[in-house]
Amino acid sequence: MDQKKFNGFASQLLDTGKRNLRINLSYKSITLLFVVSVAFILLIGCQLEGDGEMSQKAVERGALEYLEDRYSADFNILQVQENIVGAGPIFSFRKKPTYWEVLAESSQFLGETITLVRTTSGSWRDNYYSLLLNDEAVMLVNNIVENEISSDYYIYVVWGLDDWPKGTTEGISFKEWIKAGGTINKIIIYLRDCDPEDEWSKDLAEEIHENIPTVQFVVFLGLTDEGFTQLISDVKTFTISQKWILKRLSYDWFTE
Repeated sequence: MDQKKFNGFASQLLDTGKRNLRINLSYKSITLLFVVSVAFILLIGCQLEGDGEMSQKAVERGALEYLEDRYSADFNILQVQENIVGAGPIFSFRKKPTYWEVLAESSQFLGETITLVRTTSGSWRDNYYSLLLNDEAVMLVNNIVENEISSDYYIYVVWGLDDWPKGTTEGISFKEWIKAGGTINKIIIYLRDCDPEDEWSKDLAEEIHENIPTVQFVVFLGLTDEGFTQLISDVKTFTISQKWILKRLSYDWFTE
């Protein structure tokens, strides 16, 4: 082999070796980058999970302090749930703002629950009024309908999650609470084995609205005897079946 051919062959071998070395280094670099990225994601995930656990305990303590400062009863926290604001499918290392929902039980109303919300700004609101004022609300509606409905009936008040009206707290009457701007989502009057008729239910709904101007819906719902029996046997877990519904009339002032 002459010198010229030998030099060309040697140069070719050198170029091949360089390419193999670059490929090998590139592969190792990619592998190393992948391992580091996975480790980083796992580390961030563990930190966020740890922060969530700590936050949950802090929220539970904050909820108890809020309730004990505001009300005379003792409370137990039953459930704490974090909800992400604007949750979406795109992954991000930046923690999105969250709000918390807390389910609590009062020693004054054993077996009943209230909901507290800790907003993204850190402020609290609750609907303890839904227990404190429920009997008064039912009594007010009962006084309106008791002489006008011949069948058995059951009055159910659907409360919302709005905060207490400004300047109101425990000890206020239901009428005072309404006057201050407290709202009720819905009042349902269940009827045993009776079809509500518009000629009388509309007048009753209007009278209820006059006395509770912040109510958004008044509903008269006729149930079969079986359905009504199921309702009054366990109101908390009652799930209505279509086969029990005789007739439903609804009146709303939602847009007012």
